[in-house]
Amino acid sequence: MVVAATRNKAQVHLSPPQLEYFNLIKHSVGNDPLVTVEPLEQLPSGDFLIALRVRGLRKARALATLLVASVAVGAVRLHVKVRTTGGTLVKPIRRTFTPAQIVGLYQTALRTNKLFLSVKVVRFFGKAAIYPVFRARIIQFFNDDLSDFYRNYNNVAAFVFRDVLRRTISRTSIRCSTAQLKSK
Repeated sequence: MVVAATRNKAQVHLSPPQLEYFNLIKHSVGNDPLVTVEPLEQLPSGDFLIALRVRGLRKARALATLLVASVAVGAVRLHVKVRTTGGTLVKPIRRTFTPAQIVGLYQTALRTNKLFLSVKVVRFFGKAAIYPVFRARIIQFFNDDLSDFYRNYNNVAAFVFRDVLRRTISRTSIRCSTAQLKSK
């Protein structure tokens, strides 16, 4: 938070929403030795670009398919683009996927992510749901959050991934989950 004092007024400035979404991606999907999240870039249109560089074309295509490609946070629009380490823009795969194929996308995209554990398929009344399972970890970064004494953003890793990954693919529900801790 930045406080600028003028002669008779104090102005409070909070972290902009594009910075929070950038940090959500950086600290979740970017927690992978094969993924680099480039600095946030403002486009001439006023929108923002979050670019990821990914080692491996299969991994890059899987990530491009799973990530929310465009999001509006208030009046701010953000676009997420995936490139290979060589700079080639990678487009999401556009076709219908079976639940088993969606599991394969998650395994390919997140196998080397330090927060990802596994992905499961559960069937309810004949419909499948996909459960990517993430470590029981907190993602924390400074965000001028006035509800936190230290002004940090704090959330469970699974919920952060839920905010940056698609919630349905081919009409199959995606439910990001937290690994169960072993009881003591």
